[in-house]
Amino acid sequence: MEPRILIRKDPVRWGILSSANIGVRAVAPAIRASSNGKLLAVGSRDRQHASELYAFASDVRIYEGYEAILADPDIEAVYIPLPNSLHAEWSIKAMQAGKHVLCEKPLAVTREEGEEMVQAAEDNQVFLMEAFMYRFHPQIVWALEQVKSGLIGPVRLVRASFSFDIRSHPENIRLQPELGGGSLMDVGSYPLNLFHAIYERSPRSVAARVHVTGPTSVDLATNAVLDYGEGSFGIMDSSFGLPSRQGAEIIGEAGIITLPVPFTPGNYDMTAFVTKDGQMTEQNFSGVDQYQLEVEHFAQCIRSKQDPRLSLTETLENLATIEAIYEAAGLDWPIL
Repeated sequence: MEPRILIRKDPVRWGILSSANIGVRAVAPAIRASSNGKLLAVGSRDRQHASELYAFASDVRIYEGYEAILADPDIEAVYIPLPNSLHAEWSIKAMQAGKHVLCEKPLAVTREEGEEMVQAAEDNQVFLMEAFMYRFHPQIVWALEQVKSGLIGPVRLVRASFSFDIRSHPENIRLQPELGGGSLMDVGSYPLNLFHAIYERSPRSVAARVHVTGPTSVDLATNAVLDYGEGSFGIMDSSFGLPSRQGAEIIGEAGIITLPVPFTPGNYDMTAFVTKDGQMTEQNFSGVDQYQLEVEHFAQCIRSKQDPRLSLTETLENLATIEAIYEAAGLDWPIL
């Protein structure tokens, strides 16, 4: 008889590094609402400010600085929403402290940094996953299943866009070169991630243009065409100077899947559309918290010791694609 493997049922104990807005408003509530996780502590450079932000969670420990989170033996996993330029440093420190790491996208500024993070995960036998929460939404899971099943035939073109306007906030970390800013690094990483999820490979080549304006030196807008071979392409655009907009269109030889709000649908009901044989049908999805689904998945991986859905191979290949786009556009990268 094979030995019975017992899976722990106690909730995974989380810590968060920094009082970044996405942590306060999205991920902390998601962890607290999750079925298999518990938020124990938050580390911040400004303890008083963090205490005020986390007033809704009076049971959460508030630490001064990030090191205290890593030193807390009760914490098993950390979520890292720090600026892009700090992802590698603090993820590696966390993994060396024996913590599993869910790190905001993009995982690193360069592929080389990403490889160092992956090596740290292997060396310390912990899980590391890039936090692309949209991949856990039922509409994306469904769309990828339809592509794989051949519903719309071989995919030949994917168009995806993501933008919002932050030109009136030059202090925003997304516009700071020393912090790894830029529209491609932020909203542009979503279309690239979607392309890889659909084609399951890296592009053979890319052509791109970026728009850099003002003193920031980061790309305010990026447009790229990616060649995935076999007559298959991806076309993406990202911008910090256009109205809030997003969308994705997956075009196969036999049909089209349209996702009007693929990346940040909120907790609202969503509808995807399939156009095939001259007919359009709808696929409806009830509102969910995709952040909660993400943290529950990661916690389940920790308890079951099964690899996360988003592989590190995919993550590294996407980091290489970001670098290739900047190179094709003639923008020196990284700008640090």
